[in-house]
Amino acid sequence: MQPSFPELIKTFLKIGLLGFGGPYAHIAILKDEIVKQRNWVSNQDFEEGLGLCEVLPGPASSQLAIYLGMKIRGQAGGFISGICFLIPGLLIVLLLSQLWRQGQSIDSFEDIVSITQVVVASIIWAFAWRLLQKRSHLWQISIASFVLIGTLIDQFTSIHLPVIMLLLLAGLFNLFRYKSKNYIGLFIWPLGLDHIHFGSSVISPFNLLTILVLGEEKEDVFIIHLKLFLLFLKAGLFVFGGGLVIIPLLQNQIIEMGWLNIQGFLDGLAIGQLSPGPVVLTSAFVGYQAGWNEGGLLLALSLAVTATFGIFLPSFIFVLIGTPFLEGLKRKVSVNIFLNGILSGLPGAIIGAAIPMTSIALEVNSMIELIPRLLLLMITILLIITNKVKPFQLIATTIGVGLVGTILPK
Repeated sequence: MQPSFPELIKTFLKIGLLGFGGPYAHIAILKDEIVKQRNWVSNQDFEEGLGLCEVLPGPASSQLAIYLGMKIRGQAGGFISGICFLIPGLLIVLLLSQLWRQGQSIDSFEDIVSITQVVVASIIWAFAWRLLQKRSHLWQISIASFVLIGTLIDQFTSIHLPVIMLLLLAGLFNLFRYKSKNYIGLFIWPLGLDHIHFGSSVISPFNLLTILVLGEEKEDVFIIHLKLFLLFLKAGLFVFGGGLVIIPLLQNQIIEMGWLNIQGFLDGLAIGQLSPGPVVLTSAFVGYQAGWNEGGLLLALSLAVTATFGIFLPSFIFVLIGTPFLEGLKRKVSVNIFLNGILSGLPGAIIGAAIPMTSIALEVNSMIELIPRLLLLMITILLIITNKVKPFQLIATTIGVGLVGTILPK
């Protein structure tokens, strides 16, 4: 029996609110709620949708929510299910983003945050390790090494090598490795996104209210929204293999634009891990902080929504509009070879981003302070790669212990 739209909204809001624990936990909840309990979608349709979403750029669990809604109530259903799946996590990220701003003036907050940054660094290293475990062939390790070297050159020299360009080259290298020229031109166009020009008449509905309120500053506001939107749109096009891939895609540009420092970016990742929904909702944290830095609460909310809109827009387009085309495209040998090249380069990009982050997380004044942090880093990496504990549980425990420590008598 086909559910009503109110029933669809209620169900996916519930799933979004319960969506803790990472993408595989989200997928398990979706299967239990939609297939087993309600029988709205067959198991075969669910498996086919999961297979399609796994090869698309973007967070697989969000795309699966969109795909299932589309199977249940068409394109309108897919749009509604995707939005409802994201709304609870987005609201919680916005709340935590404001608490983060206020917390910076609270005694002992910096100590809690600095320890949390070590845990986040361990999550990133464990993620890179898991990616490497899946891609252990010599050619895959070579591609990952190429991307890692390029990332380090970009970070520590004056030579600019954007990680998106490095990943594209990794995909192209794999195509050449198979002596196939097909579809190469298809994937070069994202390199030109930095040069896209939009006329002043193009205004996102998410920043229209801000522009009307701020009046004479609307040109600057529009440019900020456009920069943020394009940055997260590009990231949304290249989130292959897990949400933490946003780290190398976004880290340097966000810091260069002055929206956050590296410690703030680590804190945003922790909030993304703590919140229900995909970790790429960190985008809302970045947009919120950028807005506060540029113009206050109204701009913060507007930029948070714009960043979220940008990073999830490709997912909605791919699933709602491109599903029939993509189902055929994913069977093309050349496309799979190209994607395998990108996926093989991802561990190098993640490691390249993890190195400076870990350096910041371990930055202390003495060896006495460094040793416990190193032990914490190694223990948490081991716990994650052996599946003893989930990342969000580690972060929640760390924050909880830190908060208890602040109220105990000294």
